[in-house]
Amino acid sequence: MATERLHILHLISTSGLFGAERVLLELASQSRQLGVDVTVAVVKNSRNPNSELAEAACREGLPTVVIPCEGRFDSRIVRTLGDEIRRSGVKVVHSHNYKSNYYARQAAAQTGAHWIVTNHGRRSGFKLFLYALFDALLVRNADRVVAVSPKISGQLVTLGISRDVLSVIDNGVDLCRFTDLPARADAGRVLGLADDVYVIGSVGALSEEKGHRHLLRTLKIVRESIPNAVCVLVGDGPERARLEMMTREMDVMEAVFFAGKRDDVPTILPRFDLFVLPSLSEGLPMVLLEAQAAKVPVIATNVGAISTVIQDGVTGMVVPPGNAQALTEAIIRSHNAAAETRNMAMKGYQRVKEHYSAENMAQQYLNLYREMVRTGGAKR
Repeated sequence: MATERLHILHLISTSGLFGAERVLLELASQSRQLGVDVTVAVVKNSRNPNSELAEAACREGLPTVVIPCEGRFDSRIVRTLGDEIRRSGVKVVHSHNYKSNYYARQAAAQTGAHWIVTNHGRRSGFKLFLYALFDALLVRNADRVVAVSPKISGQLVTLGISRDVLSVIDNGVDLCRFTDLPARADAGRVLGLADDVYVIGSVGALSEEKGHRHLLRTLKIVRESIPNAVCVLVGDGPERARLEMMTREMDVMEAVFFAGKRDDVPTILPRFDLFVLPSLSEGLPMVLLEAQAAKVPVIATNVGAISTVIQDGVTGMVVPPGNAQALTEAIIRSHNAAAETRNMAMKGYQRVKEHYSAENMAQQYLNLYREMVRTGGAKR
C-alpha cells in the first residue's frame, strides 16, 4: 500500500529573517524534495510588519500565505488558518515560536490536524521568561515537541513537557547554497572592504543576548597585534544605537562596519577572515553552520549546542560567554596561527557536511510527521 502524501503547514510569527526563519526555509525546501507538500504561513504583525520570510519563501517557489495580525492576539488568524488547513488538506501544522504556537494549537484542535512544535531557543530577560512559561502550558498539548539541542530539551522537561513527546533534531544547512561562492576579493567589493584588511565578521540580530558588545571590547587590544583588523557586523536590531555609541567611546569607529540586514550572506562570507559568534544565549545557531559551510574559520561562545557543533581546537575555537579577554586571545591566536586556523576551517566544513545537512534534518522531521499521522499523535 502506497504511503499517503503528506501536506505540512509551517507557521511562524516573524520580525525578520533570523535563525528560526532560516531553519524553517531549509526544512520546507528539503521536505518538498523528499516528496512532501509544504505551505509556509507567516503571521505579519501590524506593530512590526516584516515580509522578508514570505519573500524568501516565494523565491524558493514555496506556497506562501501571509496572515495579517492586529494586536497582541487576533482571533481571525485561527479562522484563516482553519480555512487554509481544510482547503489544502494539511495533515500537520508545524509551529516555530510563541505566538505561532498559540494559533497553531487552536487551529489544529478545530480541524483535527496534527500539531508539532520546534523550540529554537529563547531570548533572555524576565518578560521573555514569562512568555516561555505560558508557552510551555500551551505546548504540553502538542503531539510532538522538537528541541534543537539537548540543553533546550532539558529546559523543556523542567517546564513540564513530557519526555514521551520530546525529540532532539539538529538544525541543518543546505550545502548546495555554499558551492561556487565568490572569490575573497569579489565578496569584499560587495561589502566595500579593502583587500588588505583582516575581517572579523559576525552575522545576527543586534540584540543583547547576541553579545556583540563583548566582541567590540576586543578591538583595541586586537588592533595592537593586528593593526589592519576590522569588524563587520551583519544584521540589525535594538542594540545597534548602543553598539555604535560604544565604537565612538572606544575610538574604534573607523574599524567597525555596520552592514545592516542582508539577504546575500552566503556570498559575503568568503570575505570573512574569521567568523565570531559572541552570543550569551543560543540554541543551535544556523549562522554558525553557514559560516562553516562557507569554510570560514570560526570562534564561538560555549552556549547552547555550540560545543557539540564546534570541537574546540579541532573544527574551531570555543570561548566562555561574556569573556572579552578570552575572545581577544582567541582572535589573536587564530590570526597568528594561520595555517592551523585554515585547517580547522576545513575540518569544520567536513563536520557540517557529515552531521548537519538540511537533508538529514528534513528526513528526521519527516519520520516524525509520518509517525504522528500513523499513530494518531497525542491527545489534546
